[in-house]
Amino acid sequence: MKHHHNHNFESTLHSKGLKSTPLRIAIMEILSQSEGPLTADEITRKIKTLSFDRATLFRSLKTFSINSMINTIDLGEGFSRYELNCDLHHHHHHIICTSCKGIEIVPFCIPDEFKKFLTRRGYINVTHRMDFSGICKDCTGKTSK
Repeated sequence: MKHHHNHNFESTLHSKGLKSTPLRIAIMEILSQSEGPLTADEITRKIKTLSFDRATLFRSLKTFSINSMINTIDLGEGFSRYELNCDLHHHHHHIICTSCKGIEIVPFCIPDEFKKFLTRRGYINVTHRMDFSGICKDCTGKTSK
């Protein structure tokens, strides 16, 4: 499920009042083509043509997150993952394969009924975090042979 956005990231950065740098554009392009959320290390490995330091990468990721351009995701792994925040990445959840550690997007939200219930009980600004884990079909095929 790759998301090949025909997107002008330079204009997106300018519209947010942010400087358009080759690194920032590269980060946005990499995230737009990713099948799932990426770690900072994975982003670094995919940026082949630029020289930059990790502090600059993390500053850019933080800036993008503050400006709601990316989502920062904590899957309980001890580090963050990042994905583009766009129409294709509306609120969703993830399933992580416990064997190969692959991550897929679950394109709908099961807890909406819980949220409606809590809102009726008077709660406001209700949020949640829910992720799933299991063994993907590729790994299931490997283990049953």
